[in-house]
Amino acid sequence: MIKNLFTKRDHRSVPGITKEQAMQAAGWFWRSRQFGVTFTSPYSLAGSQYYSKLGLRQSIVVWAADEGQATGVDVSLSAELTDEGAVFGAIGAVLVLPVAVAVGAVSYIEYENDAQRLLNDFWTYLYGFPKNPVAPSGPVVPPAWAQGQPAHAVPPQQAEVKDRACPNCGVFADRDSRFCKNCGTKL
Repeated sequence: MIKNLFTKRDHRSVPGITKEQAMQAAGWFWRSRQFGVTFTSPYSLAGSQYYSKLGLRQSIVVWAADEGQATGVDVSLSAELTDEGAVFGAIGAVLVLPVAVAVGAVSYIEYENDAQRLLNDFWTYLYGFPKNPVAPSGPVVPPAWAQGQPAHAVPPQQAEVKDRACPNCGVFADRDSRFCKNCGTKL
């Protein structure tokens, strides 16, 4: 079970940048923030990162298109709570319900604030990219809710089916597959 906590979308016209530059900047920026990034077309990318102790996955989708004299850039950032996070939350709710409710509310606000900060940092970087086309540098400040744990960059295609690899040959299977399409092993 995956529960979508929120999705933030933003679209802006960025003057002085080409679609190619916008996508190069987007790839550099989101990789520097520890997202596994995959270009889904020349002018779109998808990426995600995963905090395993919390069961939180953040996903990003960016695409660029011509808009007259500017380049239109569309960004969608979402946060999802996976099964691991739901189990941890359920155990916490049983053991200390009032504290779990308070921690969950604070965490949600922190998740949302972190997402807004990421988007603001992205737009600042993108608007400055034509003048200074270099990859972001320096240490990445982890969000407060991550409690010092590292993020794992997960390419979007593997994030969906990571636990559905065949135990015999390792080939990834579709979510609804009952048998491996490579070797026939029951999944």
